[in-house]
Amino acid sequence: MSGPLHHALVTGAAGFLGRPLCALLQSQGIRVRAVDRIAAIGPWDELVEADLTREEAFTGLCDGIDIIFHLAAKTHAVGSSARDRADYERLNVELTERLLKAAVEAGTQRFVLTSSVKVMGEGGFAAQDESSGANPDSLYGETKWRAEQLVHTAGQEHDLHTAVLRMPLIYGPGVKGNLEAMIHSIQRGRFPALPDTGNRRSLVDVRDVVAALLLCAEHDSARGQTYLVTDGRPYSTFEMAAMIRTALGRRQPGLVIPEGLFRFAASTGDLLGRLRLPTPFDSTVYHKLLGSACYDSGRIERELKFVPKWRFDSALPEMVKVVREAAGR
Repeated sequence: MSGPLHHALVTGAAGFLGRPLCALLQSQGIRVRAVDRIAAIGPWDELVEADLTREEAFTGLCDGIDIIFHLAAKTHAVGSSARDRADYERLNVELTERLLKAAVEAGTQRFVLTSSVKVMGEGGFAAQDESSGANPDSLYGETKWRAEQLVHTAGQEHDLHTAVLRMPLIYGPGVKGNLEAMIHSIQRGRFPALPDTGNRRSLVDVRDVVAALLLCAEHDSARGQTYLVTDGRPYSTFEMAAMIRTALGRRQPGLVIPEGLFRFAASTGDLLGRLRLPTPFDSTVYHKLLGSACYDSGRIERELKFVPKWRFDSALPEMVKVVREAAGR
């Protein structure tokens, strides 16, 4: 094991992943310096309200810090314009480079980066692992891959303990994005009755992610390594929808829409897209619904003794409760 951690800096601290990470760190007796763009109350000892795209934000930021958890990133936007590219470059690559420079100058010894399976591409039915290599198919995946390289290069050049954790879709209480939208849609009876295609998608609970991040920071064997983390089993979209309906107390649909109709709609949408006409459904949407994105996290389980404690169905009751309360507000 590495030496004890005393003072951690967490970027993106007020987010879905940042808050539970800060809470876990505090529970381990680690002082937390949270960094976010907005003032917020949370499980931290001090909050630095800062825009990390500005050079002056890094003055003194890493002083006295043992470990940096770099969570802040541009993630969900799907645009590909010159402006989108500039945003991804600034927030995922340049920001990481500046933070590494500040860490080195302050004498910080450990740096853990959150990354994404998007670096590897979504692949197909077979599970990918860390040996699969990088194959990003989006600006997000491309810029996170470059951020990973910056982190490991800094580790080699400055004798830092660096580690990267790649994550699939994260679930858990307070989830946002596609999963929150899926729960809302099923609750309102608007989600399509999908066929069971047997597709395989890896997921992970936010509480297991933060546990894995702490392991990456603490274990000497994680130094210079990149790990995948999942909850240990893949899910089909059909299965996920059925679990959500059960958690919501809704009946399962008696009939499903044949997969062929989804394929036809995707082909039609692709054609409309080539004609530069608007379309709500194309091959990209089809893949998000019925495609596979499967990953093997056996390495982190073997090397760092990571054991996932949550599964999608066991996390759903609390997820549904939070979504319902938010909708009520």
